[in-house]
Amino acid sequence: MIHYLPGCDVRKNHPQAIEKLTNYMKNQGALIDRCCRNKEDFLKENDVLVQNCTLCQLLIQEKYPQVTCLSTYEYILQDTYFPWPNHQGEVIAIQDCLRTKENRTFQEAIRKCLLKMNYTIIELEDAYEKTNFDGIWIYNEPAAICKEIAPKTMKRLKENYFQFLSPELQEQKMKEWVKHYTSDVLVYCNGCERGLKIGGIQPIHIVELLAENL
Repeated sequence: MIHYLPGCDVRKNHPQAIEKLTNYMKNQGALIDRCCRNKEDFLKENDVLVQNCTLCQLLIQEKYPQVTCLSTYEYILQDTYFPWPNHQGEVIAIQDCLRTKENRTFQEAIRKCLLKMNYTIIELEDAYEKTNFDGIWIYNEPAAICKEIAPKTMKRLKENYFQFLSPELQEQKMKEWVKHYTSDVLVYCNGCERGLKIGGIQPIHIVELLAENL
């Protein structure tokens, strides 16, 4: 069984794009689930979980190690008939997220999707496994439900990357961070997107691009 998680925050931030992607996944025969933070078991061995959210992926991978967990972007790349938009060589930088630091397949899928859409990609210095960026998410205590569902993952991230800062310092860090961009910036993570907006820029979330021709 294929399950699809639209992602709570992604859906809230990009309702029209997620509605289109959800309808696309329905047409693919997927069962639409609401939230990765469901304490009840809703996935079984040999299920395939497709999701838009980096946090969803981390939680699902720990709670359901027997389930195949794919990003929406990996899934779409398997569709020969997906209606890719054409951005005619537009330049875009990719802000990789800390939560995908050890998931090269996820990161590569983002780039392959952008190439399918005829983007010219700028690679930042903190690309791929070099990234420690996650907007302001790593400057706050993880949600209790996340620690309950994926305690090992949250413990590892908290011990190695989290640094608790006041809202004022968080905003200061984000405003400093956005200065190193020289083009439009693509994000695929809610934390990264929120952080860059606090820093004063409007990033482009990949779901908006994928939904253009749906």
